[in-house]
Amino acid sequence: MKPVCVFCGNPPKNKNKEHIFPQWLLKLTGYDQKKVSVGSNWKTGEEFIFNSKAYTFPSCKICNDKFGKIEARVKPIFDKLMADQDVSVTDLELLLDWFDKVRISAWLGVKYMNKDVFGFDSRYYVNSRVGLKDRYLSITNTYKEEQKLNWSGVNTIAFMLSPTAFSLRVNNLVFVNCSSDFVVSKQLGFPYVVCEIPTPDKHTTDMQFAMPTKRVVKKMFKTHTYSPKIEIAQPIYKVTIGDLVEYYYHDYVRDNSYEEGIGKIFVSHGDGFAAVERDQVVSFSRAEPKHMFGHVEVVRPIIELQIELVLSKTRNLKNLSLSQKRDEKKGKKVIIDSLVETMNQYRY
Repeated sequence: MKPVCVFCGNPPKNKNKEHIFPQWLLKLTGYDQKKVSVGSNWKTGEEFIFNSKAYTFPSCKICNDKFGKIEARVKPIFDKLMADQDVSVTDLELLLDWFDKVRISAWLGVKYMNKDVFGFDSRYYVNSRVGLKDRYLSITNTYKEEQKLNWSGVNTIAFMLSPTAFSLRVNNLVFVNCSSDFVVSKQLGFPYVVCEIPTPDKHTTDMQFAMPTKRVVKKMFKTHTYSPKIEIAQPIYKVTIGDLVEYYYHDYVRDNSYEEGIGKIFVSHGDGFAAVERDQVVSFSRAEPKHMFGHVEVVRPIIELQIELVLSKTRNLKNLSLSQKRDEKKGKKVIIDSLVETMNQYRY
């Protein structure tokens, strides 16, 4: 198998190496000289252990250099978040782009390590997923003065089938990141998918859409992740607007978008979500007294969120044969059972 660029998916031009986690993040967390587990072998169950600096994948020089400029702008954002300082909305958009990149890179990493199980003919790479789908990020400050770098949820069957949600812990910060088609659209009052209708050949899926509700809910998900937290959600409809003009040409959508295809960022400090403008800043200081967390669960919350996301999809199987319906239900059960087993295995 010839190497491909983690960003564009083509054979690398002027071959370079891209770190899944940037070197500044490894140094910030004290992991620049450590060996870490980056997943497990799905056949043997053995962990893949890497020196953190060696966890790299091929890339084109031009692709790497382009995203390197984003990396340089993201580090100061982490510094502000760790100190509870205000962050601009444009910085938050950049942070969401960065999480899109890291999440997809982590997914490609596990697939690459297990290429004899999953193969490596990917449908998409980093460039085809940054800023193209709805996205969500929660940020919790644990106020623990320690160096930590943990990521969870990337070695599950649900994540392998769809790299939707994972968590990342960076020193005193705990992040939960999620991105997928319409994953926050309904909650933010935008057009959304009522149900998916798979076709008999399973190569295409029709979708039944609903008009904007124009109402914003207080909670994005039922799953209780880390708390207290500041939540950020952004609907993205660049891809869908072309075929669904009648759903998006509404005052509510226009009033809550920065530009066509890109919804505004909605922020919640625990009291409900509100849209913010690009020239605003978001406060990360806490009004209530700060307290250090006790034990911080790493795995369980993100697995519960993955289960919620799998169960939240409504699929109308009317066009499928009886055997296809059975296979569909069986496949869903296998995914849920696997996630539950993982959650029971890692009770932390």
